[in-house]
Amino acid sequence: MKAKLLFLVLFAVQFGFAQEEEVKRKRFIEDPKPFYKKFELSTPLKVNQYAGEINPYTGEKETWFLPDGITARAGIGSHFDKWIGAGMNIGIDWKGNRCLVVVPIFGSIRLSPQITEELRITSEVGYGRALSLSSDKLSGNFKKISLGIEDEENGLGIYIELCQYGFAKYTPERIGSFLIGLNCVIF
Repeated sequence: MKAKLLFLVLFAVQFGFAQEEEVKRKRFIEDPKPFYKKFELSTPLKVNQYAGEINPYTGEKETWFLPDGITARAGIGSHFDKWIGAGMNIGIDWKGNRCLVVVPIFGSIRLSPQITEELRITSEVGYGRALSLSSDKLSGNFKKISLGIEDEENGLGIYIELCQYGFAKYTPERIGSFLIGLNCVIF
C-alpha cells in the first residue's frame, strides 16, 4: 500500500511542477528607416593634350586633366545597417567635348563598410540604360563603378567613377567617362 501511495504522490508531483517555457528569439535592433536618398554632383575629366608644358600666357605648367562637362544624379534605395544597399538612380550627364547630353537610368548595389568611427569606404556598381537627348536618338547600356570615402555622421563624401554609355556618336568605340565628384547620402 505504501508503494502505491508513493507512486501516486510522485505521479501527481510530476504534473504539478511542469512548466512551459517560452523560447524568445533574438531580436536584432532594426533600423527605423531602412531607406536612403543619394545625391551626386560630379565633373567628367578628359586628358589634357598639353599636360606638363608651360603655358605661354600664364607661365604655369598645364594640368593633367581638364573638366569636360557636369553630371547630376539622384537615387533612392534600401540598406541594411548602412553597410549594404540596393537602389534606383536617375541623372543627367553633359559631356562637353562630344556635345552630348545623356540621361542614365540604372540600378545600383552599394557596399560601404565602416573603416573608422567617422569614415566609411564606399564602392558602388550600377547597370541600366542610357538615353541621349540629342537629335541622334542614341541609346545603350549604362555601366558604372565608383569608389569613394564618406563621412559617417552627415553622409557627405568624395568619389571617383568610371562609366560607359554603351553607344558611339562618331567613332566605333563606346563613349565613356572618368568622373570625380561629391555625394550626399541621407539615411
